Amino acid sequence: MQNGNLKCNATSCAFNQRMECSAGAINIRGAEAKTTDGTTCSSYVDRSSNSFTNSVNTVRTNPSNISCEACKCTYNENKNCTAENVRIDAYKACCDTFICE
Repeated sequence: MQNGNLKCNATSCAFNQRMECSAGAINIRGAEAKTTDGTTCSSYVDRSSNSFTNSVNTVRTNPSNISCEACKCTYNENKNCTAENVRIDAYKACCDTFICE
């Protein structure tokens, strides 16, 4: 994904800055996923249960920095996400963009 859009709805994540991810890069897990619920953003850090704070609020994760282990996803190409737009779920931090082949 080169010029796509990454929207993170997981506002409880420490990396979430106004619906954008400031982790720098994210990894989507779910090697055996068949549905969205089978995926998860492994970069997710619960803001309320962790003393982690992001001191660089201006860093924005580039959508081309999404590594994807959900090998059954239509958008997975050699563990890289090729979706035009990616959405991370608000409650489970799963990939709402996942579509099983």
